[in-house]
Amino acid sequence: MIGIEIAGFASSYAKKFISKTQLQAVLIIANLCIAVVGIQGAITTKNNILMIVSCVLGAMIGVKLNLDGKFNQLGLFLKSKFKTADENFVKGFITVFMVQCVGSMAIVGPLNIGLKNDSSILSFKIILDICSTLIYGAIYGRSVMLSGPFVFLYETIIFLLATVLQPILTPYVINEISAIGSLLIFGMSLDLLSVINLKVANYLPALLGPIVYHMITTIS
Repeated sequence: MIGIEIAGFASSYAKKFISKTQLQAVLIIANLCIAVVGIQGAITTKNNILMIVSCVLGAMIGVKLNLDGKFNQLGLFLKSKFKTADENFVKGFITVFMVQCVGSMAIVGPLNIGLKNDSSILSFKIILDICSTLIYGAIYGRSVMLSGPFVFLYETIIFLLATVLQPILTPYVINEISAIGSLLIFGMSLDLLSVINLKVANYLPALLGPIVYHMITTIS
């Protein structure tokens, strides 16, 4: 979390030395890179049907619960607490949170610390989080810093529940969650590039699909 906060703080100053044209160029190439990462992760799925069913049902649940609206309400609430917040405040917060939490390292990293006392994966993820915060912080401003506490909370919960989650989060389940998450990241990149209009948060319940599938197959 500290790394994200420092990177977000530093990026706000770096923004002063970068022109709008340069920021636009960085935004495009950063989102293209995320699209490639999303594709690479999505194709690692070993169960295409599970991915499709999870995404379809997840979308139905997410739309019913209006998760995107709730994420935006949270972003707007946080925005109201900052006098200098601009129109990109909410987008910066949601984008960085999604990039840093939807992926296998956000799950495996805390699990490895809790079960094996191995921090290598999480340490590498922290470096990636700092890089993504620097890039998107220069584009969207200090709102990216707000993802830090939420990322920390997300990973802390997984760490504290490591022994409980271990039987459920098998390598297969983690791989499928990561693949679905990568698909969402790819979709988010297309949204950020204005190719499609996709409310990614509405698809988050899809990440629970592999867990439910594993529990059903285990019981049966």
